[in-house]
Amino acid sequence: MKKHILFSFRRCPFAIRARWAIKMCGLEVEIREIDLKNKPSELIKNSVSQTVPLLILNNGKVIEESLEIIIWALKNSSKNYIEKYFNKSYREIILETIYENDHIFKYHLDRFKYFSRFNPNKKAFHFKNAQKFLQKMNISLSQSNKNRWLVGDKESIADWCVWPFVRQFKIACDSQKIIDYFEEPIESWFNYFSKHKNFKFVMHKYSVWESSSIIETFPKNLDF
Repeated sequence: MKKHILFSFRRCPFAIRARWAIKMCGLEVEIREIDLKNKPSELIKNSVSQTVPLLILNNGKVIEESLEIIIWALKNSSKNYIEKYFNKSYREIILETIYENDHIFKYHLDRFKYFSRFNPNKKAFHFKNAQKFLQKMNISLSQSNKNRWLVGDKESIADWCVWPFVRQFKIACDSQKIIDYFEEPIESWFNYFSKHKNFKFVMHKYSVWESSSIIETFPKNLDF
């Protein structure tokens, strides 16, 4: 049977969280790694935003938003993952957490990480505001019981959606020689994902896709 096709970019946090969900839900897709400076015509034709992640189902339906891809993966898992990771009792606060990450944290993160593209004089301002989000997440983690998740006492898609952006923040701090940017429990929470057995699958480096490329599958069999 024809596989679903995922257009992706390895370092994009939106694409990372989509791949994470697909892997966690035990699904398999054809992956097409793109070059953002030379986007393939098939991506441009099928995407209004012309960016990744983009999932084209084998029935022709197109899913553009990473959150929608995550929910699709949950619904198509052979297990009851929609209730496990997107429980109705916590759904509203899960979506609020993801929204704040995507529209507030990301705004300041971009302007801190890529300060030379924006206003270099405001780098410290955006760093401080990005930290405010992390401090808020730290409070949420501290209020959880021993497992310490962002929403309630169980892992949810809020955790899946936020950690790739926290990873970007860490990379930006490391590259700028900033230290002590994490506090507990957020450092332990982040390490759960960066040291997770699925991390190597999600961050595997694929060759850039061309129309003549052989089909690559995600997740790739790395058990060798």
